[in-house]
Amino acid sequence: MSQDFFRAPVTTMTASQLERRRKLTEAVIEIVSETGPENLQMREVAERSGVALGTAYRYFASKEHLLAAAWANWHRQLTERVMAETAARGGKKAGDTVCERVLGFVQREMRAFQRNPNFARLAVLVEASSDPYVSETLAELGEENQRVMRALMEGVPEEIAAPAQTAIGSTLGMGLISWTTGRATLTETQRNLTEVTRLVLRDL
Repeated sequence: MSQDFFRAPVTTMTASQLERRRKLTEAVIEIVSETGPENLQMREVAERSGVALGTAYRYFASKEHLLAAAWANWHRQLTERVMAETAARGGKKAGDTVCERVLGFVQREMRAFQRNPNFARLAVLVEASSDPYVSETLAELGEENQRVMRALMEGVPEEIAAPAQTAIGSTLGMGLISWTTGRATLTETQRNLTEVTRLVLRDL
């Protein structure tokens, strides 16, 4: 199979191809949860997933590409759980503010990182990659995050919502770097994120 397959969008894959891809990313999530992302090897992922090593490289051009896809899947699962819980509570409650909804979401995200810091390290590792396939994956994840944040900021003018999302996302990203490198505690990281969210969304 040619390397063009690497660029094939997920939407064009067959059911069996999607299943193999899912097994690979789920194996990465399991390994990262257990031992962290730094020393993960493609061969280990292939063995854990039951997908041949050569086949793994047909879906992911590099280890960094696979790590990025696994990170996107883990974050997507987290987002879906949070949004589902919000819907189960009846969506926006009377008296809810935009600030409270967004703050609730980012605080849940930080608690997920607190439960398994290995995924905070995975996020930092992936964000630092210059691999073009990683860039594509992160761009797709960014679009998904933007849709979620826009839903939480429903009714907020674009000229306010866009810079607010940038400020919150940047604070979260820098916070994860500081926390995972030991330059800040988790408490400090959470406090900074809360303060920035309240600042940019005050009175909303």
